[in-house]
Amino acid sequence: MYQKIVNSIVLSTLSIAVPVMASSLEVEESDNAQALVEYLLGGNIQVSNVSFVGGSNSAGIFSGGEAIVGFDSGIVLSSGRSSYVVGPNYSDSKTQVNYQLGDNDLNSLIPGYSTHDGTILEFDFVPNENVISFQYVFSSEEYNEWVNSSFNDVFGFFLDGENIATLPGSDMTVSINNVNGGNPFGSNVSNPQYFINNDLSDGGGQLNTEMDGMTVVLSVQAQVSAGEPHHLKLAIADAGDSILDSNVFIKAGSFIDAVSDMDGDGVADGSDNCLHTPNPLQEDYDGDGVGYHCDETPAPVALDFAKMTGGGSVEGGRSNFGFNIKSTATGINAHVQYNRKNRGKASKDDSPLQIKVNGNIDQISIVADGNGIEFIAPCTVRTLLNGSDRVANLCQVRVVDNGSGKKAVADEFTLKIIDGPSAGYDSGDAEVGRGNITAHKK
Repeated sequence: MYQKIVNSIVLSTLSIAVPVMASSLEVEESDNAQALVEYLLGGNIQVSNVSFVGGSNSAGIFSGGEAIVGFDSGIVLSSGRSSYVVGPNYSDSKTQVNYQLGDNDLNSLIPGYSTHDGTILEFDFVPNENVISFQYVFSSEEYNEWVNSSFNDVFGFFLDGENIATLPGSDMTVSINNVNGGNPFGSNVSNPQYFINNDLSDGGGQLNTEMDGMTVVLSVQAQVSAGEPHHLKLAIADAGDSILDSNVFIKAGSFIDAVSDMDGDGVADGSDNCLHTPNPLQEDYDGDGVGYHCDETPAPVALDFAKMTGGGSVEGGRSNFGFNIKSTATGINAHVQYNRKNRGKASKDDSPLQIKVNGNIDQISIVADGNGIEFIAPCTVRTLLNGSDRVANLCQVRVVDNGSGKKAVADEFTLKIIDGPSAGYDSGDAEVGRGNITAHKK
């Protein structure tokens, strides 16, 4: 938290030139659950058992959003203060801590992390047809500097307990790490076709909102049973810590019991691989799940294995690591955790205690005749200086599977911090002890 607070203080003292903007958001803060739900309804759908949990100003009704979020009005749910979405964008780190609990359903979407400052709107409804749909936009101050880190704010729309806020044609949740323009911006991207940059540090700020990034208008579509009661839970929360606000805008009157097709190509939004670009034949030549007519990313580097996993010790047993790297339809995904046993007086200044890599990687090279990879990715580092909080750095990682058997040499793992406050750290000798690395063939 210390590093994020320092960034906020520094940025708030800078004089930032912000373009003059005609359209602007207006937010009426409200914790009136009935009013919020009624603003969403677009058809003759019966609702009951309406409830709200959150801060007194963590939800609201907005207008003036057409040129900013993609629709004029609706409700906004926030992990901080709902009116903080109002622009212009003066800061990279607008935040309000609400001292609210997180949510177990949201925790289940991001295993290994816990949520804080939850805002939750729930209700029962009875549809007249066998389908429901509505439109929304997710936005956050976590963009872009905390992309691919453990600060992965999350939201979910839970229909009868199952999350239906997923990317079109997939079961991938919509979150900071799953929809972004990369970190550093332009590298290590994930589903950039759904992302709009507004970060002042990366050439953004043209959109008249304080938020540093957001999705395009996305659509929820789900099957239900006509005439039967169902339960819907709309929830958002901070993840990893309680600062830097995230928000979800939901379009007024869009909650209907009918199929939605925003681009009019005859393919329902829930299955459309190009949500805003007509692609009636659903062409997808590289097989990444994104339609040819809206695909913004090249096919990922071809690996000689389906995934690589491993763990062990390095630095003569003074450090240990574990990792999982796998190729997916939308890119190569890496999760690395590295722990050093340098406690007490032997640890100085910004010497790392723990290093994590988490997210898509595209700055990657094949090494060791296809038996290993080397990549550069953002990493978060915990040191004695910042206590239990993690600071953004840039890491270079190399892993090699040298095989098994009596004649095989030891597997290899190295980690270097090449940019950031802890730059210069090197794990040293690549030989892995008390462990192994395995490349799982296709």
